[in-house]
Amino acid sequence: MLEKTQGIVLGFTKYSETSIICRIFTQKFGLNSYIINGVRQRNRTSARKMALYQPLTILDLVIYYKENKGLLRISDSSIDHPFRSLPFEPKKSSIALFLTEILRKALQEEGANEELFDFLTKSMIFLDDVETEYENFHIQFLLKLIPFLGFGVDSAEEFFELERPQFEINKMTTDYVNALMKLEYSDYLPMNGKMRRMFLYWILAFYRNQLEDFGYIRSLTVLKEIFEED
Repeated sequence: MLEKTQGIVLGFTKYSETSIICRIFTQKFGLNSYIINGVRQRNRTSARKMALYQPLTILDLVIYYKENKGLLRISDSSIDHPFRSLPFEPKKSSIALFLTEILRKALQEEGANEELFDFLTKSMIFLDDVETEYENFHIQFLLKLIPFLGFGVDSAEEFFELERPQFEINKMTTDYVNALMKLEYSDYLPMNGKMRRMFLYWILAFYRNQLEDFGYIRSLTVLKEIFEED
């Protein structure tokens, strides 16, 4: 059955000499795998098609949907929101690479969830549009993502109760985490590089403890290098 929906690309793997298998989280059907044929050939048409399936691209899709089918196919796809800066600016693209890896590990068997879809797409559009003061974006994103994963964490106190760090957490730390959870992305909270690294360490430890097979985040090294001067 042909169905129209929007989707956000969470990455792809190579499949045969000319095809890919793409993981896309859609508004109507959640997370599914799609086989995309003929996008790895060496011609302009294939290159244009391949550009559609870069990580975090927001697409308008017409898909052949069949419930419980492992691999689905796409009848038609087009970019819903063309990014102006996200793929091109080094800091933003490193954040995008990092968040894509997190999402691929955190969202494994996710069904339809319009609130999560709206959160993902609006977050990426904000990151693409913002020009300054987005150094905390990845930290806020990871904290705001936690409730969607079903961990029942809505405050810093609940976060640290589950995380159980090896040292005492003071009020300033809990105030910062609560603010990062609740503030809009546009409400910039000043932090230095040391604080960002500390918060990111705690957050990744939390994800690692709560999600099976979360493992090591390879893109973290690139992210640290990009922000090391902060």
